[in-house]
Amino acid sequence: MFTRNVLQTIRYTALMGVLPMLAATVSAEPLPGRLGGTWRIIRVLPTTNTACWGREQAQPLLGSTLTYRGDSLRWRGGSVPLEDITTRVVSEAEFSRENHGGAAPATFSQLGIHARSVLEVDLQHADADITGATTEVPGDSVLLKGSNRIVVSACGVYFEAIRSSGLTHASLQR
Repeated sequence: MFTRNVLQTIRYTALMGVLPMLAATVSAEPLPGRLGGTWRIIRVLPTTNTACWGREQAQPLLGSTLTYRGDSLRWRGGSVPLEDITTRVVSEAEFSRENHGGAAPATFSQLGIHARSVLEVDLQHADADITGATTEVPGDSVLLKGSNRIVVSACGVYFEAIRSSGLTHASLQR
């Protein structure tokens, strides 16, 4: 039979073995340089997936700007501190499977993406009431479509945004 000290030693050893693994999974990646800066939402992308927002909720986002920094996401005057940043290369098949939203998932073609895969940036944060309609923050999931174009989503609605002139990643670092 194990004594209390032996059990404590076993727990301590197990914990010491797990802590380095937890630290590796919790450490945040830096914001990709290509994403840093200010972006203007220019249009709603027509997709076949199911969305929780309709045209009425999506339309007010047009013309608004998103600003990405290493530590925060800003939209409509609200700043949301980032807790973690995760990047990965995602294929169209993976994207459709993970974002199915019903019987007819959104496709890269519908999003205007002509590559076989793109860089996806997932920004983790606490829930925030930025839109007044949901705790979801528009722009916290980003597909880097091209050098000056991104695709962001909110409640299953996809938007295209272009880099806003005048504000660049370098000017935000000052």
